[in-house]
Amino acid sequence: YSASSCYLATFQGSMTCFSWKLIWKNWAPPRVKFFHWLASQDRCWTADRLARRGLQHQPRCPLCDQAPETMRHLLLECPFARQTWHEILSWLW
Repeated sequence: YSASSCYLATFQGSMTCFSWKLIWKNWAPPRVKFFHWLASQDRCWTADRLARRGLQHQPRCPLCDQAPETMRHLLLECPFARQTWHEILSWLW
């Protein structure tokens, strides 16, 4: 028995996911990496998360006022976010 064998036995049969490399092994500033990690773990304080805990929140996205505020909406579906991503990507190309 060793700590190493115990650690390996704990994860035996689990699937390996390398998405952490997309978050932590890139050129982005640490605060961006941390935000990306929080978003991927669904740990950002959006309206849907506040509602699950019974806290006050705005029912709709404050940027577009069209849909409930979720992490997916804020980063991908919101028209404001789409326009922002379009501007960023057009600047990079």
